[in-house]
This record gives sequence, C-alpha cells and structure tokens, in this order.
Amino acid sequence: MIKATGFAMTGYFGSTDKQNDHVVSFDYTQFLCESSRQHWTFLEALTAQLCRFKRRQVESYEGFFPSEAFTLSVSHSLSSLYSDVSNVVTLVEEAKRQHIEALIVSLPYALDAAELDKIQRKTGALITQHEGDRDYLQVNL
Repeated sequence: MIKATGFAMTGYFGSTDKQNDHVVSFDYTQFLCESSRQHWTFLEALTAQLCRFKRRQVESYEGFFPSEAFTLSVSHSLSSLYSDVSNVVTLVEEAKRQHIEALIVSLPYALDAAELDKIQRKTGALITQHEGDRDYLQVNL
C-alpha cells in the first residue's frame, strides 16, 4: 500500500495488514525547490523560527496516513534557511515521535561524512547513504 502526499509517501514493510510497520519517504529535494521559491519577510522568518518549536502531537493526526501526518507535522519545522543537518535531524526526530520504523530521505546531493556523523550522533539512528542517479538516506529507527 502506498499513498503520496506532498513531499512524503508511505509504504509498509511486509504485509499491508501490519499498519504499525511502515516506512515513510520524504522528498527533501522537492522541499528545497519549493521553499527556494519563497521570498521571506523578516516577520515570516521570525514566525518560522517560532513555529519550529511548536510541535503538534501525533494524536492530532488520527485518521491520516503516516506520510500525511509526518508531512503535516514537519511542514512548519523545516526551512531552507536551516542547514541540511538541522533539517534532517528534525525529520528523524519527528519520525521517532510518530513511531515510524524507517525513513527514506531523497537528497539533491550526497551529504559528506562529517554531516552524516553529526546527524547520527544527534539522533542515535542508523543512517545509510545511497549514492547514484538519486541520492537518498535510509534511516532505520
């Protein structure tokens, strides 16, 4: 079972009967493209910073596919003004809060070893970077 929503897509490991064992894919490349089109005023940038610290609880997303809940919950926490490391850490932390077992993050470019190490230290997640036609991170939680 797969359902696309904005920047994220949900799939389930193994049987589609096990709704708890899921993986969410997040298209960080698309997020960066969309956010680069925005022109921020000072007030919008300040509001984005404040929204980063206001998180909705997972319970408020009952009835949504995991990808929908995930996209809604991170939509105000990510910014092209933040570093890739900061944004990926935010994605991983939210995935943990939502009990997502694996997160696939599509990247426009590969992260360097120091960036990957920093993300792993901050999140404690097992992260594997895949490079090729399309770079992505596989994050096992």
